Amino acid sequence: MASNDEKLNKFNLAINHYAEEQRLKIEREVEEFKQRELERAETEVLTEAYRMIQKEMVEMRSNITREMAHREMEVKREVLAKRQKITDEVFDKAKQQLIHFTSTEQYEKLLEKLARELSQVFGSPSSPPSKIAQAVTGNAGMAPTTLFLNPRDMKYQKQIEKAFGSPCEFHADETIEIGGLRAQNLEMGLVADETLDARLAEQAEWFEENSGMAVV
Repeated sequence: MASNDEKLNKFNLAINHYAEEQRLKIEREVEEFKQRELERAETEVLTEAYRMIQKEMVEMRSNITREMAHREMEVKREVLAKRQKITDEVFDKAKQQLIHFTSTEQYEKLLEKLARELSQVFGSPSSPPSKIAQAVTGNAGMAPTTLFLNPRDMKYQKQIEKAFGSPCEFHADETIEIGGLRAQNLEMGLVADETLDARLAEQAEWFEENSGMAVV
């Protein structure tokens, strides 16, 4: 029969073994808990970091979009300003050349040619009105036609009147900066602009459409 000492020794061994198992179990549970908490913390940190990254990316894209739109507007404004400068320079030179042309003999012939062309529209009181005049006013055309000239071209009144071949009166018009003729007959309800200013303006519109300097 086992002695009390043996029984006590076995009891102590059993107690120690159980205590060691419990210690190991607690250590495992603590380690597992720490691992779970670490993973949960990592997940939360990663999730928060992901949210922050997404927020920063959205803000960054928004800033880039605004900056690009601003830069695009600035570039368009610069291009428009340059295009306008080029256009102004081109047509200022053309205007100066036309003004120089008005001091030549050919200009006097041009005025006579324009007067003859206008007479086909405004007709003559001593002859049947032109088809255009008839279409607008019937048998009107008895009132003299007013011919508007650049003030410096008033010296050509006799030549223009002869070429026009119908009663007319002259008016110096400072709005005609280059030259040419503008005709008006209120009774006939007709106005015709054959000034070099008008023709240059038409060329400016054509130049803008066909110069290849459009800003998209």
